Amino acid sequence: MASFIPDEFIQRLLDETDIVSLVDSHVPLNKKGKDHWALCPFCDDGSKPSFSVSQQKQFYYCFRCRASGNAIGFLMNYQSHDFQGAIEILANNAGLEIPKTGSNKNYEKNKKIFELNALATDFYVKNLFRDKNEFDVKNYLLNRGINEETIKTFQLGFAPKGWDNLSTFFKKTLDSELQQVDAGLFKTSEKNNKVYDVFRNRIIFPIKSQRGQIIGFGGRVIYSTDNPKYLNSSDSEVFKKGRELYGLSEILKNKKRTNRIVVVEGYTDVLSLFSNDISYAVATLGIATSKAHIDKLFTHVDEIVFCFDGDGAGVKAAESALNISLSGLRDGKKIRFMFLPEGEDPSSLLEKEGKEEFEKRIENSKVLSEYLFENILKKYDDSIESKASAMKEFLDTMKLMPSSNFKKILFQEFSKKLGVELEEIKQPERKRESDVRKTNQANEEKIELDKVSKSIIKVLMDSPNLSSLPALDIFLEQDSFMAQFLNFLRSKENLTFPMILQAFEGKKQFLIDLAEDENLIAPNESEDYLIQAVNFLKKNDKENLLSQLKRKYENDSISDQDKIELKKLLMNKFDDLDERELTLLKNI
Repeated sequence: MASFIPDEFIQRLLDETDIVSLVDSHVPLNKKGKDHWALCPFCDDGSKPSFSVSQQKQFYYCFRCRASGNAIGFLMNYQSHDFQGAIEILANNAGLEIPKTGSNKNYEKNKKIFELNALATDFYVKNLFRDKNEFDVKNYLLNRGINEETIKTFQLGFAPKGWDNLSTFFKKTLDSELQQVDAGLFKTSEKNNKVYDVFRNRIIFPIKSQRGQIIGFGGRVIYSTDNPKYLNSSDSEVFKKGRELYGLSEILKNKKRTNRIVVVEGYTDVLSLFSNDISYAVATLGIATSKAHIDKLFTHVDEIVFCFDGDGAGVKAAESALNISLSGLRDGKKIRFMFLPEGEDPSSLLEKEGKEEFEKRIENSKVLSEYLFENILKKYDDSIESKASAMKEFLDTMKLMPSSNFKKILFQEFSKKLGVELEEIKQPERKRESDVRKTNQANEEKIELDKVSKSIIKVLMDSPNLSSLPALDIFLEQDSFMAQFLNFLRSKENLTFPMILQAFEGKKQFLIDLAEDENLIAPNESEDYLIQAVNFLKKNDKENLLSQLKRKYENDSISDQDKIELKKLLMNKFDDLDERELTLLKNI
């Protein structure tokens, strides 16, 4: 829904937010001069703080890795929030309600999909314990350790046998407009063009968004002979299987909030844990963990525990999760790896050991660094050749991880375990980071401007309202960045520094560098300075033109039109002409 939030509200939100206070609550800042400074949370800047936060510009910037942005950008990059999540946090902090525009067609369509999914859920819930399947369903759920309260909380249901039970129900209860909405609940047969239900003879697990809206469904057969075992809704505008997590909505609604989330393999594992008062478990929807999953979880908690089976498949899944985890890990966040005894799942282990022992296993699970080192070093011996191979694998793995203090410590600890000097390990990494910085700088559009023109841009960034000065119209006659910049300022109201940067993405670094220069012009002197600077440029342009025309005359390559222009320029400065120029004027 981020695209439906009015720009006016976003700007108001930024106006209501003090970026210094926001950043300081996550990264301790020290004031030095007019700005606030800290060690960069996005890169390894050693012991010298390179991360600055400007209260005046409401903007952050790192002089080493060049990370930059406003309050929204900080929450997105530091806490891995999406745009909508960052807006919600700032709105909550400011005590503002996010306006919702209902005019957008996609928004209206999505509302109807949510409505259909809610109605389908009611239908499935009512069918859960009907006489025909009561015994089988109850037996299955009880064997998985899922109690009645959990069934109600998660709104478990049942899709009856038959091809069109839900579609027939909808035809009887819905108006024609809603019947036309495609919510992914039905398919049409290519043979006879008849509509049939996607979910049939399956226990239904409603999948919810973080806000509790039902966005899709998972279905599981009761009998192992039926195929496929699990079936999920197809991806749609409201449902992306690779981003969603089963059980997250229930965790967020739970008053007993936790700072830890356990990731298990499937729906029933989540439900078994909830039934045993371990109400902080989620599951991916039958796919491997993605970075989107990691980012979403770290939005809400500081610790993720992956729970895997102890067999070969579990180990393989853990290695995949490790690589993904490294790409999404930040300082202040923790990831653990927990392996169940072979042949056990959360339900069977809880039945054998109980809640207390299971939570002990969670507490004693391997932290990411331990699992990472163990996973690499177990493949090699103490020979020089093996150490070289281990170093290469470690460096390749570290490429997945963004710069952070945690990454720095990982290098230190791995060097100790390998018995190799830290500098020898970090040298290739430093070269890679340097290459990345050079690439980023090379992508920046080059802008060639004189010092006076740069100073004009700087003053206008600080005081965009001065762009309306008539004296600046001189730049509109040019096909240049100055003209583009001035036109943009004049077309907008209440501009801020981040808004200017957003409009000139390709020139972002140029503008940031200008903004960071010391401003020796007082705000009450800015208008006078702009007028003086424009006059200077005008005069300078005339002097340059005069010099060019004089050279042409001396080289006997001047046209009649240029002679007229040369004479005009000399006459304008008649009182200041030297002897050589006076002679030139007489001879033209």
